[in-house]
Amino acid sequence: MGVIQFHVQRPDLLAKAGSCSMVDFLMYDGRIAPADVLLQGDRMICRRTVSESGQFRLSWPRFSGGSQVVHSTSLREQSEPYELELELARGQLSRLRNQFSIWHGSGLQSSSRLDELIRESHRSFRAAALRAEVPETSAAAAVLSMELSAQAADMLCEHYVSQRIEFRRQRSPRIPVLMGCHLNEVPQQESEFLQTFNAVQVGADWQSLESQEGQHDWSRLDALLEWAQERRLFVMGGPLLDLTQDSLPTWMRNWSRSRQNLQSFAADFVETVLGRYQGRIRHWEVITGGNRGGAFGMTEEDRISFISAVLQAVRGVDDTVQVSLRVIQPWGEYLSEVPGSLSPIQFFDTLRRCGVRIGEVNLDLRLSQSRLRCLRRDPLSLSQLIDHWSLFQIPLNVMITVPPLLDNSGVIHREDWLRSALLMCLSKERVTGIWLSDWQGGTEGASLMGADGQPDSSLKLLQKLTRELLW
Repeated sequence: MGVIQFHVQRPDLLAKAGSCSMVDFLMYDGRIAPADVLLQGDRMICRRTVSESGQFRLSWPRFSGGSQVVHSTSLREQSEPYELELELARGQLSRLRNQFSIWHGSGLQSSSRLDELIRESHRSFRAAALRAEVPETSAAAAVLSMELSAQAADMLCEHYVSQRIEFRRQRSPRIPVLMGCHLNEVPQQESEFLQTFNAVQVGADWQSLESQEGQHDWSRLDALLEWAQERRLFVMGGPLLDLTQDSLPTWMRNWSRSRQNLQSFAADFVETVLGRYQGRIRHWEVITGGNRGGAFGMTEEDRISFISAVLQAVRGVDDTVQVSLRVIQPWGEYLSEVPGSLSPIQFFDTLRRCGVRIGEVNLDLRLSQSRLRCLRRDPLSLSQLIDHWSLFQIPLNVMITVPPLLDNSGVIHREDWLRSALLMCLSKERVTGIWLSDWQGGTEGASLMGADGQPDSSLKLLQKLTRELLW
């Protein structure tokens, strides 16, 4: 077992950022090593199952309120503790400089304000590093450097997004990206929906379609599909199976104890659904949460075998159908809670190496308090995530669930984060679809329509972006 220790000058900031339960190390090869954290006064002790060097990641508060994930540079094990604030400041400044160099080398136009923020961040970091003999002064300068780096990273992303979108619009006035929303029933506010979205994901879970064994109720899905097709909306079906929770029909519970029976019944269900809607729904999100798991006691090997068998059944029905796989917590937060050895991108790569054909990846960004949440990150982290997954050279869909974000001073309106995330997605050519979690009555406070039937402020933002950039 490996141990890395930190000396913490500002434990109050750690407490302000929330729990340290989701702390990990990002290894050089993309693996994610969770860490057990013990705080003893001003000493933080991180115990890991590995001993290699890695980037330390945890939540840290922003001056403007709320918190976001920050990184150190790669740290090796040593007998003496690191200075936490100094190492986080070093990591944030290094991350900013590297990305600025990449984008500026590709033609990004900077601004005097951005250049000044970067210089101020350098200046504060130098003060922190050179005054190590006065820990309080060093920590204060390091915290200021982190905040300046964060502000510079936000501005850098704003420059990148505006210039990339302008470049894309020079080739085509309208960016070819689907804007969709998940629906379980026909929306009552039809005009509001059609002003915002040109695509719909129709809910098709097992429990709602086959609550009694062998007796399928297609009425809801048929009505929803007919409504969508009459309005010429692009349709994605699913997800059919959720491996993060026990979402099986009641009659299936006894059969789920056997891996072979569960796999067989699931394949039969998928074949039945795809057979009924063959030619009408050309794109299916068959399985969600395979990388995280959590249901039916499946190991990683079990889940890989299960996904392979189910998608093979899909190809047996229709070899031309487009199949997408949803990746839960794509930054790997679940590895701090769920035993496993594969990061999200390694899990997907393993499936591909096993011969599983997947046409698209759906990245699930869920900023909520649920167990499937993603920790809040800045637009630069989202950009790097999309770029990382783009290496597979397949289309990406970004699935967004953004309830109100809270900080110590109250509510941060979700459109602040949503706007920056949407624009970042629209700047990336590999992103072919952006999908919102729910229209009305959704879980986790993520509905786009209020209880009074009036549009949420986030919906107005979506409509504005739709008019200006999409269609």
